[in-house]
Amino acid sequence: MSTQNLSSAKVPVPFPALSAILLGTPLVLFAVLLAFPGIDKLWMANNFHFWIVSGTTLASAAAFVVVMLLTKSLSETRLVFLGLAFLSIAAVFSVHGLGTPGHLHSGFHVELAVSSWLSVTMGSIFVALSVVVLPPAAEDFLKRWGSTIVAGTAVLSGLYIGLAFATPDWLAFVPYSDPVLQKVVTVINLSLLGFSAWRYFQAYLFARLTSQWAMVCAMLLLMEVQLSLTFGVTWHYSWWLYHFTYGAAFLVIFGGWFMEARRAGSVRVLAEALSMRDAIAQLNHGHSQPVADLVDAIEWKDAYTLGHVRRVATFALMMGKELGLSTLELRSLALGAQMHDVGKIGVPDRILTKPSALTDEEFAIIREHVTRGYEIAVNVLALSTVTDAIRYHHERYDGSGYPMGLRGDAIPLHARIVAVADAFDAMTSGRTYQAAVSMDDAKLELIRCAGTHFDPRCVEGFMRAFDKLEGNRPRFGSNTAASSTSAA
Repeated sequence: MSTQNLSSAKVPVPFPALSAILLGTPLVLFAVLLAFPGIDKLWMANNFHFWIVSGTTLASAAAFVVVMLLTKSLSETRLVFLGLAFLSIAAVFSVHGLGTPGHLHSGFHVELAVSSWLSVTMGSIFVALSVVVLPPAAEDFLKRWGSTIVAGTAVLSGLYIGLAFATPDWLAFVPYSDPVLQKVVTVINLSLLGFSAWRYFQAYLFARLTSQWAMVCAMLLLMEVQLSLTFGVTWHYSWWLYHFTYGAAFLVIFGGWFMEARRAGSVRVLAEALSMRDAIAQLNHGHSQPVADLVDAIEWKDAYTLGHVRRVATFALMMGKELGLSTLELRSLALGAQMHDVGKIGVPDRILTKPSALTDEEFAIIREHVTRGYEIAVNVLALSTVTDAIRYHHERYDGSGYPMGLRGDAIPLHARIVAVADAFDAMTSGRTYQAAVSMDDAKLELIRCAGTHFDPRCVEGFMRAFDKLEGNRPRFGSNTAASSTSAA
């Protein structure tokens, strides 16, 4: 299998100038304020503090609602933990806003300071849990008790807010002003957020979705929030900076989600982007579950093709055995067949599920999925041996395919095998724009197109394998089949 040019795939960053400004401005301002303390002025603005904190709180609560609506089941632990991150930030940080002197209470109370630290800490913990690879036993436990965990977190959040109303200074025992404790918490939170940012970046390398890049930027902004919270001077500009940065993190999240949903014509793409974030690291560590997760992500792009990836892999393996591939080659072929449509993860749903004929522009977008899939695969070590099947499975034997217009044996064998398996399943399962045909008609079509669309040897291997599966005598060598192939 050819794997040339694996290092040539570029990784474009969405809106590079805007990203640099968003991430760099808070750091630059904070550095300037620390370097020149004289300009780090005291600014007591209680009403403004209440409203800016309330805005961030409402944004975090809205993010929780969005994630929960995207979650098909509370057994989806990754999305549930992300939702809990937003819920905990909203609940705890609301106390920071309500604790502003002149609102919940007339004076300053400990909850004002503790809640700002605790909101970042709780958010960091839950976000990290949403991207970490949990042991199977822990996953099973969380799937069984997902609803209880969500309900329990909601109750505890409400209790925290209630205590702030009813019992001022109930957190007086917390040594929040201890510099050693602050440094320890800062190191922990920065580590958790940095780890989460890295996982989202890995997911972005995989699928190149704007919403994933938005999550990377949001995690980095939350790291800047922590720095400003730790080293800023209370009620001075350096302290106010973290409030603006906190709000900016949620603006980035919603901006990325909005652009992704608008591009795809569906909000379902957000669930795909958020739930696949740790697949790359797991694949590169030899874990098999992410393959199943990614297969699900590919298949759920279109309900009409549900099961398509697994069937294509089965047909490809049948052919591979008939063509005498080794066990090692068969394993690579199976993975390549499973991942052959991975580039469709980034294709808008409105195009994939369009019931009428595609425009030239829409078809051009569809064609990009092979190149996109290739770019995904070259960034994943575990997929480096299956790039050919992903990139070339729409090439045609006569050279009329895409993306390179390869002809005959210049098309890698695994790609030729997947092309036959893909076409057969597409014909027999149907699409939004085309009714399914019978298996016999689909086999006749493969035979007719042998030598033009498909490698005749792969078609022959498919027929032999299929006939064995049905318990029949191979028929490809019959006069009818031979004449059809010759005519094609």
